[in-house]
Formats: sequence, C-alpha cells, structure tokens
Amino acid sequence: MMLETCRFLNRMHIDGIKLQLLHVLQNTDLSILYRENAFSLLSLEEYIDIVISCLEVLSPDIVIHRVTGDGPRALLIAPLWSLDKRRVLNTLHREMKKRGTFQSAAFRRN
Repeated sequence: MMLETCRFLNRMHIDGIKLQLLHVLQNTDLSILYRENAFSLLSLEEYIDIVISCLEVLSPDIVIHRVTGDGPRALLIAPLWSLDKRRVLNTLHREMKKRGTFQSAAFRRN
C-alpha cells in the first residue's frame, strides 16, 4: 500500500513529501496495544528497505523533505533505534549505494 500511495502522489504532481515511521509514545492508545503485542514494529532494516522502495518509485521532481523522524525521547517507547537519526540516515545512504539505486530508479511516467 505504501508504494501505491507513492505512485498516487506522483499523479498528484505534489512538490514534496515527508516519510515518517510509526512511533509508540507513552500514555497513548497505541502504547496499550503495543504492550499487548497487538502489532509489531519494523526493524531498522525493514524500514530502510521500505523507504528505498518508496524513493525508487517517486518522481525525480518530488523533493524529499524527511525520511525519518524522532519521537520525544522522554515519551518514546519504540522503536528505540529511531533515537539515533544519524545511524538511520547513514544506513539508508549506505544501503542505497550498495544497491546502486536512487530516487526515481523505478519511476514510470503515466
């Protein structure tokens, strides 16, 4: 669904996009569900793979404003790997270089 959303955004001729991961914060309904193991979160590796797939299908005309985010440190329950933004960005850069890919590598104009 995420890739379909990116393809939809291509057709909408938007100027920019912010990609954001799911954060579980204290004192939220989501934190209750998380503690009940109602869902699982993405690992850093899974998140990077999804972000790369999204970037590959996005138009080269779309500005990427954000590829990660960080929840408030004092409230963040998970994913804890998101606290290290430099690690996330370096991992993304390294993996894209390793794959020899870039934004719009799989983009098709309709």
